[in-house]
Amino acid sequence: ASTATTAGAGPSDMSGSKIKVATFGGFFEENFASFYPRFTEETGIEVESISEPGGDAWIVQLEQAVRTGGVPADVSMLNNISLLRALKGDVVLGYSIDDVPNSQYLAEGFVKTNDAGDTVGVGAASWYITMVSNTSRVPESPTTWKALWEPEWANELALINTPNTSFLLEITAACWFPDDPEILATQEGVEEVMAKLAEVKPNVKLWWRDEATAQQDYNSGEVSLGEFYHDITTYAISQGEPLATVFPEEGAVLDSGLWSITATTSEPEASIAFIDWMCQPTIQAELARTLGTSPTVAQEHMDLTAADYEAVSGPGPDAALRPRYEIYQEWEDWVNQKWAEQIYAE
Repeated sequence: ASTATTAGAGPSDMSGSKIKVATFGGFFEENFASFYPRFTEETGIEVESISEPGGDAWIVQLEQAVRTGGVPADVSMLNNISLLRALKGDVVLGYSIDDVPNSQYLAEGFVKTNDAGDTVGVGAASWYITMVSNTSRVPESPTTWKALWEPEWANELALINTPNTSFLLEITAACWFPDDPEILATQEGVEEVMAKLAEVKPNVKLWWRDEATAQQDYNSGEVSLGEFYHDITTYAISQGEPLATVFPEEGAVLDSGLWSITATTSEPEASIAFIDWMCQPTIQAELARTLGTSPTVAQEHMDLTAADYEAVSGPGPDAALRPRYEIYQEWEDWVNQKWAEQIYAE
């Protein structure tokens, strides 16, 4: 990644700057964009909000643009696997974490660096994959992921159909191989875990990729139980849908979006200033209240009540399952091939 320094830059240096910020679309983008006028008022930096496509499409666009000096966005929200790909393609800017003073409030694990030690990703928001059920079909939700394997849920489950977004390997390992925390560190271990995961297939009615499709099937009771996003489910419950979301005893899966700066940006200082502003505890607390995301700022720095924090984060990040992102990057083709052979074939 390229490297930038900000050498004493401050808001007064950047008034009149303009940056484009890309986030995941829909309600997510709308909510983030509602904060940008306040940032502009305080810093003088104008922000244009754009929606980025899902999956690998955005990284491909960024890679193509960087090769020609283009800048489709100055700052992008990337998931962890996309950031690894962006690093491999030399798409993102590296800079000093000292230029992000509000990073001191972030919880552990929300600053990502490259091999040189430069910062390339800073936590924007996090979210949990929990066990979600339709309460009309499931009067009392199970509290363990092991329930997914129970015969009573034959042809009742909804699970995500890709290994690097479902994190079913991590869930399976936590359930059935708790005494071997490094089982996913080798391909032999991944194969052993995948064989156990394959036992769940008779219970799966819906292998889903599209959130809207899964949401509709959960709401209608077409499926009874499975994995889904806690923030989306919580919002649906507030709108009267018959759903429940549970943080299983093995841990819900904690995933996150990270702010990264495009290597070819002409506004590195303004981009860093934006990231720093979004790291403020007050902003992260407000995102939790309005969007339902889990804060990337540590709990003790925010004014969220214990109940407010628990509503979006359950028992918190220390109790969560953390994905092994590196296996989906380093062994991508191999994992996808094994997944197609044993778990889900399109």
